[in-house]
Amino acid sequence: MKVLLINLDQSKDRLAQQQAQFKDLGLEFERLPAISINDFSEEEYKRMAFGGQRPLKQSELACFLSHKKAWEYVVEHNEPCVVLEDDAILVKDFKNILNDLKQLNEIDYVNLEVHGRKKTVAKKSTYALADNNYDLLEIYIDRSGTGGYVLYPTGANILLDFMGKRAIGLSDEFIHSCYELKAYQIEPAALLQSDKCPEYKVPCKYIHESVIAQVKNKLNFDLTTNEKSQFKMRRIKTQINLGLRQLKYLGTGVKREILVDPNRF
Repeated sequence: MKVLLINLDQSKDRLAQQQAQFKDLGLEFERLPAISINDFSEEEYKRMAFGGQRPLKQSELACFLSHKKAWEYVVEHNEPCVVLEDDAILVKDFKNILNDLKQLNEIDYVNLEVHGRKKTVAKKSTYALADNNYDLLEIYIDRSGTGGYVLYPTGANILLDFMGKRAIGLSDEFIHSCYELKAYQIEPAALLQSDKCPEYKVPCKYIHESVIAQVKNKLNFDLTTNEKSQFKMRRIKTQINLGLRQLKYLGTGVKREILVDPNRF
């Protein structure tokens, strides 16, 4: 299975670290140049960044557009791909996981990571991977993390179509609110973003701050009273929908932490 690594041109240190990690894993990746805040105009930013629960920073919009670029790649090549951000830390048997995921059908999306928040998942696993060392659990509610996932062509098409139905948001919030996806979570987690490694006692040579936090946004703006009201109403609507979804899966799902095994990294 092809691995796409989202990487900014200036983040050469992260690229070198991923090259070393993939050499150790016996895998290869294709670098996908990330979108930067210089790749869209002020007018494009204003058109895309104000339709969600809050205004997006320029760096957040760039992150979303970088993931969108990966979705378009999956559609164009018509094959499932791993989409990674360049601070991803992977388990040692990642290759075995990918070999099994490549064989699966009727799946749109597999989340490979945990990000410090509980998820609502099915009580029973649907698939076993890598000699029964990992389970795939259907995801009902997930709230954060796009450090690494497997996206199938059906899922990529669904996400691109979803852009016509709702506003652009944070990349993780956008993906996890697309309930049309047949989405699954791997357990134990197969990936952590480097800044989460200490939380899960996973050894990591390089701890990176989020690129979103590092990039300085160039535009400042003041919201009108009407805009503030619209953002507030969207947040309320989102919370109501999450509550209803939680009720929907009360019998079949459970909200809990996803297991992380530090020895697998």
